[in-house]
Amino acid sequence: MTSESALLAGYPTEVPVPASEVAASVAAAGRTLVVLDDDPTGTQSVADLPVLTRWSEADLRWALEQDAPAVYVLTNTRSLDPEEAAARNREVVANALAAADGRPLGFVSRSDSTLRGHFPLEPEVIAEELARVGVRTDGVVVVPAFPDAGRVTIGGTHYMRGGGGSLVPVAETEFAQDATFGFTRSHLAEYVEEKSGGRYAARDVVVLDLGVVRGGADGIADALACVSGGVPVVADIVTENDLRALALGLAEAERRGSRCCTAWARRSSAAGSGRRRGRRSPPRRCTAGRRDPAVG
Repeated sequence: MTSESALLAGYPTEVPVPASEVAASVAAAGRTLVVLDDDPTGTQSVADLPVLTRWSEADLRWALEQDAPAVYVLTNTRSLDPEEAAARNREVVANALAAADGRPLGFVSRSDSTLRGHFPLEPEVIAEELARVGVRTDGVVVVPAFPDAGRVTIGGTHYMRGGGGSLVPVAETEFAQDATFGFTRSHLAEYVEEKSGGRYAARDVVVLDLGVVRGGADGIADALACVSGGVPVVADIVTENDLRALALGLAEAERRGSRCCTAWARRSSAAGSGRRRGRRSPPRRCTAGRRDPAVG
């Protein structure tokens, strides 16, 4: 086990970031995020957003017409084999693009904060579908941290919080032994190399450490300025404020017009996708044409 306080000693302290500031940046971007959620738990982090359990073009058009900052599509692909998961992702992206009628969209691949799921398959499929309509995806931002649930990333390594302020590398937990999605690396750059079968070398993965994340939106945007070719980018996240700071940095990079940030396929935990929109309130589920009671 590792001491969290010892690991954090060499980094700046967190910087308070109001949720309203993130929400304002999302509104200014004028874009709707389409979140492909591979497991039902992801919708527990959202509020007052359309959540679709069907994804026909008509369903997605209805959801986009709600003028919400994001739309969740419950694909449930974590329960599918890779071929089925790829096909379902392609269908959702194609239907969303058709339903958008020119409305700007961004795509988020939402998965598990303990690193289980079809990675890098799902973000790559999203990128391939975007390429079919002439939209280039230069980077995949990997944000598995979920601080409220005790999953944090420090120095590029993903941890689970234990007792007494200790941290356990995620590859040393039971989740890494998953029969379908098992892994042996906790350092995210090495995890990316492992899960991609070496197609993405660990040395080529961009790491946004806490010094960058807590240094402000300009610094994050600067670090992303030269990312290209679909290279993965992993981010240190320890607190809610870190998630919000990252969201502002991504928004700033996009505002500058950097080609590497115009169509990111983001791989994130439930927390990461929720904070990207500046939301924090009890969740509501909403299926196409029907709003259900709040759930816990």
